[in-house]
Amino acid sequence: MLIAALNIKWWQHVPNSELYDNLPKIGDKVSARRMGLVGHCSRHHELPAGKVILWEPTHGYRIRGRQRGTFLDTLKKDAGLESIEKLRTCMEDRGDWMIRTRARLRPP
Repeated sequence: MLIAALNIKWWQHVPNSELYDNLPKIGDKVSARRMGLVGHCSRHHELPAGKVILWEPTHGYRIRGRQRGTFLDTLKKDAGLESIEKLRTCMEDRGDWMIRTRARLRPP
């Protein structure tokens, strides 16, 4: 699709490094969108989703073997933070959260 959008013909040899050089990775785009939505929902006091986003179960047990990644684990990895409390305070500070979200979209 990108080749068609850039009007590159099939006989022209353009390496992928030139095509995709300035574009962020798809996974980074998805994580930036996820971080933007989560930050918006957590700061909105009337939405019920704001209370559910950072919920951790305190009962039950986890299965044996490799543990599945939770939504909170994914958010901590995306934001580059190591605890839920740091994640909560970072999301409340809109400026800091926007900086972290936009940092995901910078090309490597």
